Amino acid sequence: MLFNFKTISYFLCFLLISNQVFAVPLIRDAEIEHTLRTYADPIFKVAGVNSKAVRIFIVNDDTLNAYVAGGANMFINSGLIMASDTPDILIGVMAHETGHIAGGHLAQGTEKIKNAQIGTVLTFVLGAAAAAVSKKPEAAAAVITGGQTGIMRNFLSYTRANEQAADQSAITSLNKLDISASGMLKMFEMLRRNERKQFGSPDPYMLTHPLTNERIEFVRNNVEKSNIPEGQHPKSYDELNQRMIAKLYGFIKTPEQTLQKYPRTNKTVPARLARAVAYYKMPELDKALEEMDSLIDESPNDPFFYELKGQILFENGRIDDALTAYKKSIKLLPNSALILSDLAKVEITDKSPSSLQSAITHLEKSVSIDNSNATSWRLLATAYGSTDNMPMSNLALAEEALLQNDTKTAIQMSNQALKNLKKSSPAYRRAQDVKNKAEEIKKQNEKDGIEDDDR
Repeated sequence: MLFNFKTISYFLCFLLISNQVFAVPLIRDAEIEHTLRTYADPIFKVAGVNSKAVRIFIVNDDTLNAYVAGGANMFINSGLIMASDTPDILIGVMAHETGHIAGGHLAQGTEKIKNAQIGTVLTFVLGAAAAAVSKKPEAAAAVITGGQTGIMRNFLSYTRANEQAADQSAITSLNKLDISASGMLKMFEMLRRNERKQFGSPDPYMLTHPLTNERIEFVRNNVEKSNIPEGQHPKSYDELNQRMIAKLYGFIKTPEQTLQKYPRTNKTVPARLARAVAYYKMPELDKALEEMDSLIDESPNDPFFYELKGQILFENGRIDDALTAYKKSIKLLPNSALILSDLAKVEITDKSPSSLQSAITHLEKSVSIDNSNATSWRLLATAYGSTDNMPMSNLALAEEALLQNDTKTAIQMSNQALKNLKKSSPAYRRAQDVKNKAEEIKKQNEKDGIEDDDR
């Protein structure tokens, strides 16, 4: 869990849309990402997509939205996850987005009009995705206002064709997995209600997506003709889905809202998980630990229960107990980049020489598994600095800055690292790569009129 609700900090992902860089607030959580991966990896496989090349991000946004952007990056809004009361809804959305990746629609769209098409399944007009990311509705309005030309209509027709192709790809993937497309049908019905509320009767020629009624008819026909029973999906997904929703609800909503939705009379695992989070936020440590200990007693081999318990203990200053919990979690799930990073954060706080060296080991493994987490690079820089390994600390800071689009700092830190790293060493070569990439991005940003994120 990398979401500190005492400081309400966010993790930002920088996304290029229409020559502008927007900061996307992300939620990073090991259990939720693991569940989404459980849904997505079989889809990637049958669609012919390399699952290792696709990154899945959770956007802290309560709107119903999902999209792919910046290559093989899939973004799913927290609002969509919490609205998906059955797993087949999210599975259908992810199958659709995978269709965009498999079809190469982003690369094709870039050629049609600079990065404007980002393959969202739930937005209706060009620019709505940019508005959702940038939180500026006027971004969508500007595109709509300027879209009354033949060129724009032709482009929108092209994007609608992509949406139809992605729908067909999703149906094909679901059929191969023996999963009913009824979840897609549920989503489109939700979409239709939202469409009417937001847009009334939109001009079908000014939509990036086919009219919802048409899509509903297409999916319904496939569901009715299919031999797969409606609602069929792996039953093991049901509790995973409810746990994911409960955890998000607990962290995003107020404790009062969570306790109302998940009262103490509800003894299910998701409800107890949500209450543990609510009590942690209040804070009522004893009640939070009581819920977590009851869950661990019933499922002593669940790594995510130990992970959450570790966070609760750490945020309440119980460092030794937090270390014990996190170490148990990583023993059960040794290749979780996020849990490795969290464990290292506690070890750095412990400050003993052995803990600092252990933190470096865990962080080096973490970034080798997932190098997209800026927080892990910042922690690694801290750990290296605390052991007087400044060249490696500077390199880690350069990696962090590059992820945050701060090319100025990335270049400065790379240069500092290069002065003291052994030439021809892997670290030296990596520092040179980071510097070259930062200079390349800086040059392109200047050409496109994008300001460097100089913090």
